[in-house]
Amino acid sequence: MTSSSSSPLINALSALKSILTSRRIVPFDALFFSFSLILLLLFSTNFLSNQSYTDENGLLLGSTRHGFDTENSENARKFSELLVRTKSVKEAKEVLRNILLAKVDSSETGADEVTFRAFAAHAVARAKFGDGRESVAIVAPIGCLNDGDDRIKEEEADAVALALEMFFYVKSRKVKWLGRDVVLVVPTCFEYYERGKPVSKIRATEKWLETYVEGEEQGRSDNATYNVKKEDVFFRAGQIHQAFGIETPHGMKSFKKSRSIMFVKLHGWNGALPNQDIFEVAKFASRTGRGTGSGFSVHGTHVIDTAKTTKLEKWVEHTKAWTSFAKLSVVGKPTGVHSAFKVRSIDAFTMVYSKDEGGVDEVRDHRIENYLASGIALETAIRACNNLVEQLHHARFEYVLIGNDRYVGVAELAGTLGVMLFALGIKTLRVYENEKWMILSSSSSSSRSVKAVFSAIKISTYVLVMVVLIALAYFNVALALFLATFCVPMCLATPETSEEGKKNKEH
Repeated sequence: MTSSSSSPLINALSALKSILTSRRIVPFDALFFSFSLILLLLFSTNFLSNQSYTDENGLLLGSTRHGFDTENSENARKFSELLVRTKSVKEAKEVLRNILLAKVDSSETGADEVTFRAFAAHAVARAKFGDGRESVAIVAPIGCLNDGDDRIKEEEADAVALALEMFFYVKSRKVKWLGRDVVLVVPTCFEYYERGKPVSKIRATEKWLETYVEGEEQGRSDNATYNVKKEDVFFRAGQIHQAFGIETPHGMKSFKKSRSIMFVKLHGWNGALPNQDIFEVAKFASRTGRGTGSGFSVHGTHVIDTAKTTKLEKWVEHTKAWTSFAKLSVVGKPTGVHSAFKVRSIDAFTMVYSKDEGGVDEVRDHRIENYLASGIALETAIRACNNLVEQLHHARFEYVLIGNDRYVGVAELAGTLGVMLFALGIKTLRVYENEKWMILSSSSSSSRSVKAVFSAIKISTYVLVMVVLIALAYFNVALALFLATFCVPMCLATPETSEEGKKNKEH
């Protein structure tokens, strides 16, 4: 009964297999691969791309007011001048220590919680209305330019000054909304060595995060040990859920806010990306701080030219945008200090405030207006994440952005990869069906034995390619799709053996 009832299904599958593996009807492997290439081309259209949006209502974008003002901007300018006046990176660290300790000691929000280590300095601002379980990190490295000059430049000093003033701002009585602790982190590359060389800003941040999460040796991480000196305590806040790096590659002084641009660095190690909602936060923060939605982009990607009007021109612009974004995911090289946090599944980006390429340096000091714009942007990002319920926050982590307003999601990426793998599966099945008689033959002919070995290697290679691509897609679907685009056609183009060709002619 079982045999007879299942025979129609078996016959149907056998007929389907014969159709797919036969070249007399149509080469289905080439047909499906061609279809996958069409899907790739459609990524640049509205057919397979999606309108970007904010998935999490708790971000409250546009529903809050900012309080970072010109007084805060003036304070940041003073901090920058103190750091720039130093003659060495070691002196700059002492100035940083004095700023933090003097400011915290005289603050209105409680005891000072400042920690200095060779790889970083950090301070903790406790949320007045929080439970101490969650926190946000602000990261601005210093002494990490590696340009051979042992002095702090404006491009680093301005970023650290902004981070310092934002830290003091959220600690002040002025801020009533803070529900998460804020951790200010200043990685200090110049004093921490590994293998006899100063570390990079990413490695210094990684070392700090390792210590923050895993603790220090010799009990230094135990804050409850009363016989430990206060300066030796490694202070901690709640679990870090978001981190924002700050970079000002041209400083803040030489260009007007109207000539500023802001871009965000998203890619981490192996192409890891933050929750797509975090990108929406960065985009909204830039528009809020700078007063315009233009001049914002993802670092390293093609900026879409809105002057292009024809369908072909738009398609070309969108193709350049998504391929440049996917390239960064494929290369897998970290782009900023946020990469250290992505390793531990912490959503993070690096906010870069810079000048337009066409901007001309001016004599007048524009730091106040630029600090105000970037400060409001950073405050907007912190406040947006202040209300998140992390257990309920789910969105997209595998995506390819097309400019600022559209994206290709994981369903489209994985679907296109699946079509390519299906084409390779058909090729593998056909080769096996046509050559299995030679592999399984008991003939002792040396020429047939050699051909049998090659056939077995060929089939095994196809299977291995499919397995590797499927496994790789779990970690980096963009990289898997990129490799499949080149590896699958190479497998499909593998020439047939004489026996295989003879068998095809007989059919």
